[in-house]
Amino acid sequence: MSNVIIVGGSVIGFGAALALADQGHRVRILERSTDEPPSTVDSAATWHRPTVPQFLQSHAFASLGCNLLRDRARDVYDGLRAAGAGEVNLADYPPPMLGGITRRPEDDDLRMVLSRRSTFELVLRERALARPGVSVRTGATVRGLVASGNRVTGVRLADGETIEADLVVDATGRKTAADTWLADADLPGRDVTSESCKIVYYTRYYRQRSERPPGPLNRGFGAGGLWDHYTAVLFLGDNGTFSISLGVLPEDTQMKGLREEEAFTAAVRATPLLAGWVAPGNSEPISPVYSMGSLDNSLRLPVEGQPLVEGFFPIGDALCTTNPAYGRGVSLGLQEAFLLADLLAEHPEPGETQAREFVARSTRLVRPWFEEAVMNDRGRAGLWEATVNGRQPQRPPAGVVTFGTAVAAASQDEEVWRRVANVMMMLKPPSALYADDEIRARVGKVLSGGPPPQLPGASRADLLAAVSADLVAK
Repeated sequence: MSNVIIVGGSVIGFGAALALADQGHRVRILERSTDEPPSTVDSAATWHRPTVPQFLQSHAFASLGCNLLRDRARDVYDGLRAAGAGEVNLADYPPPMLGGITRRPEDDDLRMVLSRRSTFELVLRERALARPGVSVRTGATVRGLVASGNRVTGVRLADGETIEADLVVDATGRKTAADTWLADADLPGRDVTSESCKIVYYTRYYRQRSERPPGPLNRGFGAGGLWDHYTAVLFLGDNGTFSISLGVLPEDTQMKGLREEEAFTAAVRATPLLAGWVAPGNSEPISPVYSMGSLDNSLRLPVEGQPLVEGFFPIGDALCTTNPAYGRGVSLGLQEAFLLADLLAEHPEPGETQAREFVARSTRLVRPWFEEAVMNDRGRAGLWEATVNGRQPQRPPAGVVTFGTAVAAASQDEEVWRRVANVMMMLKPPSALYADDEIRARVGKVLSGGPPPQLPGASRADLLAAVSADLVAK
């Protein structure tokens, strides 16, 4: 079995440690932070993670990742439930206009764990470190790779110390410095494809005080919608908590006030679908408003025709990032971690075969989700830009299924709904939704009479009035 270094001690780093340790590998996690990790759910909620900007944002854990934990790390799944995380099945929450669905056995896999990112990471960290052969070293900042030829044999720390390993896993996230590490070590570089998501998020956390949900749960794991100039989604969390995230265009300067708590609340109250959740007596805020921007969909792959780097494996956001709105980052990263563990069982010796197989398998996994994220973000950003600038938005070409048209049709067609749900939860690939002739025909039939009614959001004028009124009052 191999001695493995994992650079980065976040969700994907500990997920990889768990997957590899269960295959008998010895794993050392190198974490740059020197902060003492939390020991309780409440302390985890205020965990300071400056190198993990998405830590404070809303999270939805897709069925792919939840099922992986259920099937391959049951102690983590059960630990989340014991820590107060909820569980839902999306088949129990079909669109109201469908009037119910006929359940199928495969619908049982449409499960989700309802948890804040902080609780999810706390439990995963605890369970990974409980495994034999897993250790973590804090205050260890990696500055480079040690290599012999095209083979990575260890890492170099900021103080000059080198640590040898059979394999090095990069789990440092979307801000990975791996391209610099590779260049400095005279190793083959990577092609980086990147495109802005054209969105900025504002998020606040709450604790529910009402006995029953004070508003509709049209998404099963929460409630929300995507409208012609913004998105607003509520995510149910653990232990009676929930978060609300608002997304707008980065250049929509009139929405910058959302970073202020009063303006954020006014915007939520202006959104009929979510207003009841923040009505007096129904909940209380338990955090300030957190913002996150500068988001890209990105893909980092070896340069075609160049030799492959051996013994070095980027996973999670260090390999591929997608818009956090789609809730796919954790599931993709966990899938890559188990993919790597399975690959090492088949090809235990570091070398060209091992490297080639990892690139082939991980690329097949992530590329379709990257391409779908780029496609959907272009369409959504185009709609928002038209609305904000007072232009008529362009309609998608006839016969082309987009995420928006599929979601609209899903409110009236059970087969379309099931396909949308399975792709959203990563149980089926994007092609099952966008390149399927039956789905294309069904979407066209539903929309032939015009778009179905949509759950209410705020008009552009109402949202501007809500945010600006608060700013004027100041």
